[in-house]
Amino acid sequence: MEKTKKILTNILLVFALLSIGVAVGKHLAKPEQQASLVPNASGHQVAVYYLHSTFRCETCNTIESMTRELLETSYGDELAAGKVLWIEEDFQKNEALAKRFEVVASCVVVVEMKEGVIADYTRLDDVWIWMCEPRAFNLYIGEAIDAYLERIKDPS
Repeated sequence: MEKTKKILTNILLVFALLSIGVAVGKHLAKPEQQASLVPNASGHQVAVYYLHSTFRCETCNTIESMTRELLETSYGDELAAGKVLWIEEDFQKNEALAKRFEVVASCVVVVEMKEGVIADYTRLDDVWIWMCEPRAFNLYIGEAIDAYLERIKDPS
């Protein structure tokens, strides 16, 4: 019993030291150039972010694919005109973005931008619920995009 206790204590000690080492290393390492919160843009636009973790499961990839397909089929003209922007980003690598949108899991965020600055946003966490129902999924995301596109037309 004493030997088992000693082994477990040593394992926990090693784990704690490794965790501290990783945390310190993260802060001491030269930070990568992180992507900005929004791309360089001027005017009034709607940005559709697909935010994912570094590890991406099949469901995450499906949500991205469905969102991109919706944009290309229903908002192709707006994409071409630069009124709607598509941005795919790893929120684990871009901590500022994750913090700004309060993201802890893969999701879609629809953002109203004015002169490249975030004016408002809607985080669409329920994409996980609706992904098995493509019509409902498209309606859910489309309503958020349409609401911001209306603001572009009539900014009052």
